[in-house]
This record gives sequence, structure tokens and C-alpha cells, in this order.
Amino acid sequence: MKIAILGGTGRIGEGLACRWASRHEIYIGSRDVDKAKDAACGYSCQLTDRGIECLIDGASNKEAVERADVAVLSVPYEAALGLIECLRPVLKNQIVISLVVPMKKNKWFEYTPPDEGCAALHIQHLIPEVKVISAYHNLSYRKLCNLDLDIEGDVVICGDDTDAKQVVMNLTREIRSVRPLDGGPLSESRMIESLTPFLINMAIRNGLSDLGVKFV
Repeated sequence: MKIAILGGTGRIGEGLACRWASRHEIYIGSRDVDKAKDAACGYSCQLTDRGIECLIDGASNKEAVERADVAVLSVPYEAALGLIECLRPVLKNQIVISLVVPMKKNKWFEYTPPDEGCAALHIQHLIPEVKVISAYHNLSYRKLCNLDLDIEGDVVICGDDTDAKQVVMNLTREIRSVRPLDGGPLSESRMIESLTPFLINMAIRNGLSDLGVKFV
């Protein structure tokens, strides 16, 4: 499978790229092509040093999406909306995975959903011809980037297209010790997105770090 990670130069992008690269072609997308290529080279070297063969390349966001079967939106909410507008001409049959969480910080982090109810629905309304799935909002980037670590967490996956959701669940199973859970339709993303600021605030209040979600 060919996977574009938009915002792939960030830590979540790095973790997903390195976790998937042994089985899939990965395209790191960025507004800055040189930055994307540098990141791709770094990830490739990291995996090669571990004896893992991989194909990771850097490209513009548009070129990455044009090549991809799956496109991961790993950018802040405001940036995601502008990026979607720019990519609309090349978004056709791809599955789009949204990690996007609309939130702001006053004293504490606050979930600030759009009128649609959540970022995933807003994105789906912008690109109705594309299958949008929401996932990976509450994975710790530190744990994800530590390839020696078993993350031991759950990922709730929401979407309206059963086949597309299954693709994302299968990708999730490839991340060692992460369990995919079907969270229902895309509208349920509001519950999962809102957990992100809640977990951040709870970590700050209690002096914790790298919190995730595990259902028991």
C-alpha cells in the first residue's frame, strides 16, 4: 500500500512512517519539499540501521497525495482546512485518515469543535467524494517513535465506510501491541477528539506524560 503522511516531518508522522515502512511505501508530505526529503532520509537511515528494508520518500503534500492509496492528515486543525482546499483537485479515491483535533489553550486546553460537531465531519463535508476515517488522536508520539517499545494501547477508529474503516483497522494492527476498536460512524469522532485536550490537561495536573487510552 502507498501511504502519504501529511505533516510527516512531525513526531507523530515520524512514528507512523517508521512503524509502517517495512510493509508499505511511505511518502512524507510537507509544504517544504527539502524538509520532507531530509525527514524521509532520516527515517530510512533509522530503519536501515535496524536491518529493516523500507521505501520512504519525501515530496510536496500534493505529490504525496497523488501517489497514495491512503493519506494521513497529521497537522493542526486550522492548517488541515487550508491543506484540504489545496489538495482537493488530487483527492479522488484515497482514504483520508484524520488525526485532527480542534482545540485552543487558555489556562487549560479546550476542545473547540466546528459547527459540524467534530473536525472529522468538517473535513468530510469539505471532500464529500473521499472516504474520511478518524483515528490515532490519542497515541503518544514518544511511544510511537520508540520502535523498541510495545505501546499497549487502543485506537478508536470511526468512519461511515465499512471497507475504508477495515483498511485502517488492519494498518493499526501492524503497530505492535496496539488494538484497533470500531468506534462507529464518523460522527462519533467528537468523543475521541475531545479526549485529546482532556488527556493533556490530566497529564499536566498530575505530573504525568505520554498518556494514552486502554479499554479494559
